[in-house]
Amino acid sequence: MFILIASIVLILQVGVFQNWISTIFIEQSDAYFRETVHQIGKRVDLQVEKSEIMVQTITGNQVLKNYLKDLKYDSLNYNVAKYLITREVLRLTNLEMIDNIYIYPVKHEPISCYYSGPTLETDLDMHDLPNSTSPNDKVERMALKTKPFQLTILLSIHDEEDRLGLLRIDLNETFLSKILDEVKLGKEGEVYIVGNNTVIFAKDRDLIAKPASVINQADGSTVKHSLYNKNWELIGIIPNTEIVNHINRFNQIFFLMVILILLAILAFALATARLIFRPLKMIMKGMESIQQGNLNIILVNNKNDEFSTIIHSFNYMADRVKSLIETIYHQQVNYRKAEILSLQAKLNPHFLYNTLDMIYWMLILKDEEEIGESVVALSSILRYSISKNNEFVTVREDMDQLENYLKIQRMRFQEKFQYTFELQENVKELRIPKLIIQPLVENSFKYAFQDLKRSGSIVIRSYVENDQLFFEVADNGIGMSEDKIRSVFSSLEYQNKKNGIGIQLVHQRMKYIYGQGYGIATIESALEEGTKVIVKLRKKAEINAEELLSE
Repeated sequence: MFILIASIVLILQVGVFQNWISTIFIEQSDAYFRETVHQIGKRVDLQVEKSEIMVQTITGNQVLKNYLKDLKYDSLNYNVAKYLITREVLRLTNLEMIDNIYIYPVKHEPISCYYSGPTLETDLDMHDLPNSTSPNDKVERMALKTKPFQLTILLSIHDEEDRLGLLRIDLNETFLSKILDEVKLGKEGEVYIVGNNTVIFAKDRDLIAKPASVINQADGSTVKHSLYNKNWELIGIIPNTEIVNHINRFNQIFFLMVILILLAILAFALATARLIFRPLKMIMKGMESIQQGNLNIILVNNKNDEFSTIIHSFNYMADRVKSLIETIYHQQVNYRKAEILSLQAKLNPHFLYNTLDMIYWMLILKDEEEIGESVVALSSILRYSISKNNEFVTVREDMDQLENYLKIQRMRFQEKFQYTFELQENVKELRIPKLIIQPLVENSFKYAFQDLKRSGSIVIRSYVENDQLFFEVADNGIGMSEDKIRSVFSSLEYQNKKNGIGIQLVHQRMKYIYGQGYGIATIESALEEGTKVIVKLRKKAEINAEELLSE
């Protein structure tokens, strides 16, 4: 069907559109031909206009007129006048397209202002001018030469009504050949300039100065363009055979392309059918295996085409389905285990609280009130730690639980250390994540008071600066070296277990809640003098995800 439809379209194009395309081709060629002739005519117009302007510039120059007037009335020596007139004319003239320039003064010999080669034709005199007193009379007589080509322009020079002389300029072949010799109208097209029914210029120089009828014999399309001085016409002729040859060549190329396209369509259809059906069958078999429950199917295609993407997606889908089934199975198993653990978790804290309460009353009955207070403190700490009612608590609540911990540690060390809380009043009701300071205090008992020979002390401070909330945990323990401090700071980012997991968890937890730049801010320590750890938090406790992303 693909080959049949494509062939019908091409045949219709050949049978129906070929004539239409040929007509368009002829119209476009004719329009292009006319536009080309008009453009050439405009260029010739500019060239003729340039020569007219040059001639008028010379004849209208007042300095030149003054020299000619002085010469006419013998107020100036002829040789001096000849030099001054020649200099003035050359200053005003573009000599590129000029062979000769003559000035014919009244009552004096002609003045040759410029010549490109020897010439003897200086016999014109003032009798050649018409009997007119107009200051811009142009002599209608125009002399033509063919070998070499030469076009002569004659113009009288007046100062108001006083006739002073005659200007003669002989234009050379480059005046027109520079434009017309470069023109190409196909392989056989030609352009001519005709004036007063005479060929003024042609590429074939033998036709110059002959009647215009010699070019009317050509059989073809003709376009005429009236030139600047209205007496000349630019005629462009292109033979009909030129257009017919282009159409025949186009038809040959057109039919050859049709044949090649038909062959390409046939080859493409066969190759495409083969490339499509083979991987399609493979995919269909794979789908049938999936439907039958075989999830271990893997399709292999080593080609880099669209079907390789589909097959890759199919293999990925089959693997994902298999993985999801296994995941769901394990999730169901873990869910059952979690239900059992949840029941146990509900029972164990209740049993633990009751046991501690029983121990407390037994100690009271035996007058062991100090030990009983430790049991109460431990019970309070356990309740506070295990409770999941709220992740954020007030600073007052968290410090109360930290004091319970310190009471137990004080009994453990037989009251050989002291602790102090220094909290600003404006921070006690601020909310912070619970149990955020206790790990730092635990580190003091774990590391700072080992081998300490004097009485130990811990100071917990809290204060607000701008929108930041700071906590300081300072002890008078054994301290740390600079290398140790750097190692601790390095472990905060890379979580090195050798430097203690507690302080790392505090730092990572603060970064997670408050964002980058919060957590352990500073560690100040000196050997045998003690250590101070400063934690930086936000004054505002609950930070939502949008605020974290905005920062």
